[in-house]
Amino acid sequence: LGGASRDPDSFYVQDCRQVQNNTHAIQTLTGQISRQVGTLESEKDVQHCRSMVDDAVRQATETRAILARIREHQHQAQNNGERNNRRMMYQKLSDNLAITARVLEDVVRRFQTEESRRLPVRAADADVAGGEEQHPLVDTGAGMGRARLDSLDEELQTEKCQALRRVDEDMKSLQRIYTDLATAAEEQQASFDSLEDHMARAAADIEAGTEQIQITGKYANGQSLKRKLWTFGGGALAAVGLFALSSLAEPPACHVAD
Repeated sequence: LGGASRDPDSFYVQDCRQVQNNTHAIQTLTGQISRQVGTLESEKDVQHCRSMVDDAVRQATETRAILARIREHQHQAQNNGERNNRRMMYQKLSDNLAITARVLEDVVRRFQTEESRRLPVRAADADVAGGEEQHPLVDTGAGMGRARLDSLDEELQTEKCQALRRVDEDMKSLQRIYTDLATAAEEQQASFDSLEDHMARAAADIEAGTEQIQITGKYANGQSLKRKLWTFGGGALAAVGLFALSSLAEPPACHVAD
């Protein structure tokens, strides 16, 4: 019942806050990953760092979906002023997430390089942990057999490929995020420019129409004045003519001599 009675604006505000919180969380994770990449020592450190990378990429993907909803909220604005405010808010949130995604991509690339470099080292660590010293890796006829060496190498290669592929997919996801955001920003800007162009043309048409009305009004007033002058002049001439006719029609006075 509470959700059904909520105003659409409240969903817009909630989504904006969620994007802000998610972006801040991603930035915090990015800083933690960056610091840990430079201090990786054990397999546990690598696994923890990879987990943070996955979490950051997941949050970035979810935030991108929320941003898409915020963009749609622009169509629910009640007036042009509110629509413009929502457009600017979307642009601000989109830019922040795009920058964060790019920084995270750089950090993930550093992690990928470090993980690729450390994978062969972890193979030797696995041998020691299994109770074998590092020199039995060379076939001396004692200790680990050739079949076990081949199997271990194959497992390590598989592990390396899977780890690198996983990190590569994370980077591709981040690239898609900021690329999609850039495309959406360009489309929105093009739409806004088109709207501004239409508004400018409408304003020009209104101004031209106003000037035409003023010109027409002045012309109409001039014509009206001319008609009034002609009417007044014609009336005066008619009066003079009537007076003249009446003077001519009156008989001369007769004087009778006494």
